[in-house]
Parts: sequence; structure tokens; C-alpha cells
Amino acid sequence: MISAIEILPGMRGQLRPVRIVTRDVPYYSDDSRWWSPDAYFKGGQLSTSQEPALGTDDPEFYETERWGHFSYAIPVAPGKYTMTLHFIEHHGGPSGEAAQGDAAAGSLQERVFNVFCNGKTILTKLNILEEAGANRPLARKIKGLQPNAQGKLLLEFVPVAGYATVSAIEVVPE
Repeated sequence: MISAIEILPGMRGQLRPVRIVTRDVPYYSDDSRWWSPDAYFKGGQLSTSQEPALGTDDPEFYETERWGHFSYAIPVAPGKYTMTLHFIEHHGGPSGEAAQGDAAAGSLQERVFNVFCNGKTILTKLNILEEAGANRPLARKIKGLQPNAQGKLLLEFVPVAGYATVSAIEVVPE
């Protein structure tokens, strides 16, 4: 028995979008996009939150995160790409303190991190709480990214204070 088949057109030498969500299983988002389970990473840990995401039609999408000091090596064909990084800050309450027993979060005011792609800074001193608020999604789009000589977009999430985090990564050809 088959429930569905989807055939997507491709272009020779060009990659279809790469969509990675930080969980062990694939995810089909409310906007009808297929997200692969977490792959191409090194380091960090997965975490799940029971706090619902606010201000989104798809709160389940933001239930998980990879946190720590970690990296991704996403294989792509030669060309230029736009990357969208999805974040949410679940760790803490209105007082700005970490949830009780949450060793991953550190102090909420202290979760600040940088993101590099192929050694170049693409996000500096990102503080999700300051930019979006607690339990609210934040997406950052970076255009014009090109793979390194090995055909990869090397992302590194480097803590400045506390730990770095990401919920999903989308890479689309320009």
C-alpha cells in the first residue's frame, strides 16, 4: 500500500533544497515541506522542550534543538545558496533564569553565540531572547553562500556565553 508519491523536478547540477530539523525522525511541516532528520553534524546534543512555541502556526517544528558547540558539513553542488537558520529560546521564564534542572541553557542572558560558514562570520553575538523573546521563533536568512573546495557548507555554532542552539537549517539554491 502506498499513501503518497511526490515527484519533484530537478535541474542538472543543482541541488534540491536541503532541509534539516534537529530530531531523530523526518518531519512534515505545516507549510507542506519535508524536513530530514538531523544529519551532517558533529558535536552538540539534541534536546526536546515541552514549552510550546508562540507566534507560529507550527509549534511542533520548534520542539527540538541541537545545543552546545557543534558544526554541520552540508554537501552541496557548486553554486550560490541561501540558508535559513531557525532558532527558538525555550530555556527560561519571565525572570530570565534557566529552567530548573536545565543544565543545557545556562543563564538566559548568557546565551549568546556566533555562527560561521566556511570560516566566515554569518551571525555575530546572536541572542535569541533579546531578538525574539522567550518561546518565540527566530529565523535568520543568509544569502550568497558558496561551498568550499570539498563541496560543503561548513557551519560552526560557537558559544560566546552559554551554549549555541539551532532548531532547523534550510539550504536552497539561488
